[in-house]
Parts: sequence; C-alpha cells; structure tokens
Amino acid sequence: MFFGDINEAGRSDPHCREPPRLPQGRRHSRDRSGWRSQIGSKLAFNQQKVQAASYSDPEILNFALNLEYLEAEFYAMATWGTTLVGLGVIDESETTGPTTGGNMVKDFGASPLAFLATGLRDDEIDHVIYLRSALGSDAVKKPAIDLGALGYGYSSVDSWLKLARQFEDVGISAYLGAAPLISSSTYLAAAAAILATEAQHSGSLRAACIQNSVTSPAVDSKDVPPTSSKPFDVDKNGLSIPRTPAEVLNIVYAGGQSSGGFYPAGMNGSITAQ
Repeated sequence: MFFGDINEAGRSDPHCREPPRLPQGRRHSRDRSGWRSQIGSKLAFNQQKVQAASYSDPEILNFALNLEYLEAEFYAMATWGTTLVGLGVIDESETTGPTTGGNMVKDFGASPLAFLATGLRDDEIDHVIYLRSALGSDAVKKPAIDLGALGYGYSSVDSWLKLARQFEDVGISAYLGAAPLISSSTYLAAAAAILATEAQHSGSLRAACIQNSVTSPAVDSKDVPPTSSKPFDVDKNGLSIPRTPAEVLNIVYAGGQSSGGFYPAGMNGSITAQ
C-alpha cells in the first residue's frame, strides 16, 4: 500500500500532453510550469502532515498486519461465517485472543455483489499470509477482534457495504500515512503492492455504495463518504488522505487510548496506543 520511488514516479514525460481544458467543474488556468510546482508543493504539504515518529520497518508492517487481520476476519465472517482459525489460515496458537461477533450475511450468494465480496475476502486473506511471510518470525499474532463493534456490517448486503467501505478507506490512509517512515526498499515494495490492491478495493466499494444508495458514514473529520458529487476519498487538492498511526488507532479503538472498538484487548506489536 505504499508507493515505491516518488521521484521516479514524478519525473516528467516528454511525450505527455498538456492536461486538457475542462468544459465544466474544476478548470486549470495555470501554465504548465506553475501547474507542476503546485502539485509538488501539495505533495510536500501532505507529507509534512504525517506524524514524524520513529518506528522500525517490522513495527510498521506489524501495525499493518493487525489491520489486515481485521479486514480478513470481516470478509471471511460475512461471506463464509467463519474465521481465519476456522479456515486454517492461522492456528489457535498464532492468536492472542478469539475473533467474536458478526455473522454470515444472509443470501449473500444471490447478491449481484457476491463476486466483489469473494474477491475482497480472498485478497485480504492473501495479504495476511503475505505479510506474515515477509515478517517471518517478527510477525505478530492475531489479536482478539470484535467484528460487531459498531453494530452493523452483517444484517444485509447494504450493511456490509457500509462497513466494508469504511475499512478499506481507513486501511489505505494508514498505509499512506506510514509510507514516509519505511526505510527498507524490500518492505516498501511489499507495502506498495498491497496499497495498489487496497486502492482498487476502495474504488469498487465506493462505486457500489453510490450505485446502491448506501450511506457509509464518515469515521472522522478527514473521511470523505462516497456520494455522486464526491466519489473519491481525496482532499481539496485531489490527493489521497494519509492518517498517522494514532489517528488510525483512534478510529479502530472507537476512541479508546490503547484498546476498544474492534480490538478489545488492543493491537499486538509496538504501535498499540494513541
């Protein structure tokens, strides 16, 4: 979920055309050099907002692994009515607490969105396996998880969409916020691969919410719920929104300092408290 080489990605391409004029909506009246300098300053400003904490690469990836455990458990429960332990993805000994709450969404298989739920479930389970493999013996165990923390997500496909959208957008912001803190190119590549996938997840879920008139409430003041006028989770500059680890913990702990919400006993690892 991180970008590899920002300098390389930002290198100008002599074959690129000037951005076309827009017939409506936002209009770009700057010259090309001004346009590029504005983008550069916006990127720098966004990165300055990221918490300048000092964490090791394994600590950062383990923070991500805690979030991936939650997402994988959510999709496994909603589509199959079971957990990662029940599926044999991890053993009971590789947990520090059970996964409780939630249930299989009734008649999910007959929904036009069943294919989307299946893809999300498989990807998130693969992310857990991938990160555990990348971290090796440093990988943290799955913490106790309460899938029913918010009281919705399982009564219907619309309820599932409501929570799934929130999970994916928060997950993306967590990886994006931690990106500047990664130093190892190996770990950065691993995170970047996941970020690209999560971005696809978010886009699909946001479109599904809009098309099915599902309201997925904002999780904090930074969140941009999907609507026909605001289909993407971006700021006023059209940039994806990063969150610091503390901001992410505030959301998934439901305001708790070191535990609560989806993690009744807190996350595992070093990044566990606001």
